[in-house]
Amino acid sequence: MRYLATAGIDQFIDLGAGLPVQGNVHEIARQVSPSARVVYVDNDPIVLAYGRSLLADSPNTAVLTADMREPDKIIASPDLRALIDLSRPTAVLLVAVLHFITDAENPAGIVEAFRDVLAPGSYLVLSHLTTDGPPAAAVARTAEVYASATSPMVFRTRDQIAQFFGGFTLARPGLVRPWQWRPEPTDTIHTRWLYAGVGETS
Repeated sequence: MRYLATAGIDQFIDLGAGLPVQGNVHEIARQVSPSARVVYVDNDPIVLAYGRSLLADSPNTAVLTADMREPDKIIASPDLRALIDLSRPTAVLLVAVLHFITDAENPAGIVEAFRDVLAPGSYLVLSHLTTDGPPAAAVARTAEVYASATSPMVFRTRDQIAQFFGGFTLARPGLVRPWQWRPEPTDTIHTRWLYAGVGETS
């Protein structure tokens, strides 16, 4: 978030956001850009109810109840358009959510729908669970646990995750483990279960 805000981004769409609790997008962005605008998107109605309460005293923020599987509806939403001007650079955040989208639900299409409406100089932030690194047995057990859940958990290879950045230029150091992406001295969590990257439109 600090990287994006320092790069001049002051508009953010956080997909699959969950509750905007302490240390969330708008708080970090506003450390650099006090007027930053943030739309949190989640399909859980509880997020809408509690999110709006949490953000009641936070200007330039909104909570939108919508399903990322229907990106066109999100993009066209009056609530989103009231805060986000898509003719200006915007950051779209897909942090630890695309692995809940099956191949049949077209996760690449979700990314492409947003990419196609973003202005030059916009960004995609994405992290995703991977089969490359964690023990295969542990991956299989985790997938089995989630198989009967509302949203199954889909692990993908690094190459498959990299394809989501089609049409974006990856910022250095590229698609890496989250803790390898411009780490700070205080970073202590070194998981091999995820890949993460930041891409910019041209």
